[in-house]
Amino acid sequence: MTLIGATNWHENCVIYANNGTLERGELVIQTRTPTYGFANNQVAIPELDGTFFPEILNVWEGLRNDAFAPRWDVGDMLLYPAAAIPYFTVVEVSSETPELLYRFWGSGHVDVKGVDHTGRAPIEHEPREHGRTIDREYRFVLEARTPCAFVHEIYPRNRPLPLYQECVRMPLSNDGETVTHVISYSDWQTESEKWKSFFRNQ
Repeated sequence: MTLIGATNWHENCVIYANNGTLERGELVIQTRTPTYGFANNQVAIPELDGTFFPEILNVWEGLRNDAFAPRWDVGDMLLYPAAAIPYFTVVEVSSETPELLYRFWGSGHVDVKGVDHTGRAPIEHEPREHGRTIDREYRFVLEARTPCAFVHEIYPRNRPLPLYQECVRMPLSNDGETVTHVISYSDWQTESEKWKSFFRNQ
């Protein structure tokens, strides 16, 4: 894969493409099985509609001070909007293995997806294409060293209608030099004409 560019967090983050070129909003992966459907796109942060995104990004900015990213401190979770915390995840970057591991998986994700991924790797998501895509999103952030936004269209657990998941993934650094964790917030929308149209036109 080829690293193809970066801007600051309120525009587009660094993204990868197998051929070295990728237009903003280009579909990364789409898969459909009898029990699960998933599609995702990288988008600009200002395109996110969820209520909590501005406040969450402001908290992240305040915590980082002059560093490129804040440290990971579980106590800092309480600074984010209380209603948003169930929809957070935190991934740890292991120095000993190439895997990323979920250290926090909010209860809201359990309610929506019916599974707790705490202690597991993003690449373990099913179906396999979904796992690879989520893993790749986190690795975008490791290279970008700046918040990145994604939107997912998901048909979990045989739902007849899709859910739309807006997501911002933000780097954390305990050493001030490398990304050691990635904290993410997701806003789930049962109906979104904006994203429905967006995915239908891909």
